[in-house]
Amino acid sequence: MDTEAPLGRIALVSLGCAKNLVDSERLVGDLQAAGFALADDMGTADLALINTCGFIDPAKEESVDTILKVTNQKEFGRLRGVMVAGCLVERYREDLERDIPEVDRWLSFGDYTHVVESARELMDLPQVRELPPQRVLLTPRAYAYLKVSEGCDQKCTFCAIPGIRGRLVSRTIEANVEDARKLAAQGVGEVNLVSQDTTAYGRDIYGKPRLKELLQELTKIDGPRWWRILYLYPSILRDDLLEEMASNDRIAKYIDMPLQHVSDHMLRTMRRGINGKRQRILLESIRRILPTAVIRTTLISGFPGETNADHQELLEFVRDGWFDRLGIFTFSREEGTPSFDMADQVPAALAEERRGELMQAQQAVHLRRNEARVGEELDVLIEDHVPLTKQATGRTEHDAPEVDGTVRLKGVEHARPGAVIRARITAADGYDLEAEPVE
Repeated sequence: MDTEAPLGRIALVSLGCAKNLVDSERLVGDLQAAGFALADDMGTADLALINTCGFIDPAKEESVDTILKVTNQKEFGRLRGVMVAGCLVERYREDLERDIPEVDRWLSFGDYTHVVESARELMDLPQVRELPPQRVLLTPRAYAYLKVSEGCDQKCTFCAIPGIRGRLVSRTIEANVEDARKLAAQGVGEVNLVSQDTTAYGRDIYGKPRLKELLQELTKIDGPRWWRILYLYPSILRDDLLEEMASNDRIAKYIDMPLQHVSDHMLRTMRRGINGKRQRILLESIRRILPTAVIRTTLISGFPGETNADHQELLEFVRDGWFDRLGIFTFSREEGTPSFDMADQVPAALAEERRGELMQAQQAVHLRRNEARVGEELDVLIEDHVPLTKQATGRTEHDAPEVDGTVRLKGVEHARPGAVIRARITAADGYDLEAEPVE
């Protein structure tokens, strides 16, 4: 950006997942290239851009509440217009246009190329100067996300994503590498690969999954210490990818693989394309090929038809310590999905009770494993450093940003965000670790 005054200041509210955040970063990049600037807060903004999530009911409620709060600002401050984008708009645009007329522009996915035009119209600007757009990172300096594909071809009965984002559309290896080089040039220490189904990357354009080949090209790029893969689909995860992860020290030893359940009955009802026995074999393969890796999964509690026997099978599986990291969602009925009208809906209170039992079981596993790590030496990616107190926070390759634990370090003289230092674990504190630098 040059030194000219901005054409206007835009406040951004980005909700939902990391994939949505990447969209926000590209939208902000387009706006900055056209001469707009990000506002520090809503009170200093001329326009607001809200990127919504519409995946499950709590996310939809948060998105609607945010829209209403922001549109109210138009009555009291300098805010001249509100633009709303994201999954909620893609899914419910007609209803939203009818129910919330205070919004000035609704941007479906196909309208993202018109975000600058919309901002210009709301500011009553006849024309804008445009520079080549540059994605603006909204993550802390230590890490960034690389969205390698869009959409999903899986047929899970609970998931609305294919209906919102469409079928799998991969970006070419060359396009992803070009984006990754730009991220590396900004000094990030970790790049996280994201998509709706990362395991299937490339199948639509190359005839078969090409995630392994993509990783081989990405890890030739200097700079980032780790390349982390998020969202591996179990039914199509193969040993050759695991072997690439094992042999390539630039790839974080971290398996993010949502299983959703382990009961054959539930897996079949969810239409996951895999049974419990095959999942166990896959987990055993991961432990054999990648013995130092941690496994993170997500589970659904209270899916329609889940019996007490199904829940007990899942609970015992968790207690047995198959997972190092775990997130659990109670089932959310989503319009347009087969599970919405399924019989034997589980009462919400029972689903929440089961979720609590699963989380309690996993907490014991997690704490036990954290305590066993005391005395280990690990590389830690620094996210924040306070020189005055010589304290820093960071993460190991075994912890993804925002969802996993952190490492708190004492006695750190110098460390910039994105740098990696060697540290010795001195204590476990719940889900987090304490450490000191290794001299």
